[in-house]
Amino acid sequence: MAAALSGTAFTFFQSNSLKPRIIVPSEMKWVVNPQQPGGMQTMILAGDPAKEGLYTMRIKVPAGMKLFPHFHPDNRNAVILSGTFYYSYGEQFDESKLKKLPPGTFFTEPSRQPHFAWAKSGEVIIQVTGIGPSGTTELP
Repeated sequence: MAAALSGTAFTFFQSNSLKPRIIVPSEMKWVVNPQQPGGMQTMILAGDPAKEGLYTMRIKVPAGMKLFPHFHPDNRNAVILSGTFYYSYGEQFDESKLKKLPPGTFFTEPSRQPHFAWAKSGEVIIQVTGIGPSGTTELP
C-alpha cells in the first residue's frame, strides 16, 4: 500500500486543500450551466473544476439531449448515478457506436480523449471527479 501512495500522487493529495464537508440531498443545489446549451445543470460538491486541484461535481443531462464530440484537458472518472446514458469515444457522433450505460456504471474520460453521448431515454445524472483545471473543447 505504501508503494501505491508514494511519489507525486501522494504529495498531491497531502498538499491538496480539500476541506471537511457534508452535503445532504436537501442541501444540494443545481445550477444551469450557461456554457452548455440545452439546459444541462451542474452541482459542484468539492473543489473547483476551474482551478488546480481535486474536484467532484454532478452533471444533470436533460432527457433527449445529445452531447456532440468534445474533450476535457483533465483525466476524469465518472459514475452514472441515475438514468441510462448512451456513451462512446470518438471524434464523430455515431449512434451505432453508443454503449448503453445503466446506473452504477463507471467510466473514464482520459485527458483530451474525444467522446460523445446521448440521454436518449430520459434524464441522466453523472458524478465526475477529476484534477483541475478542467474545461470542455467542442470538436467541429
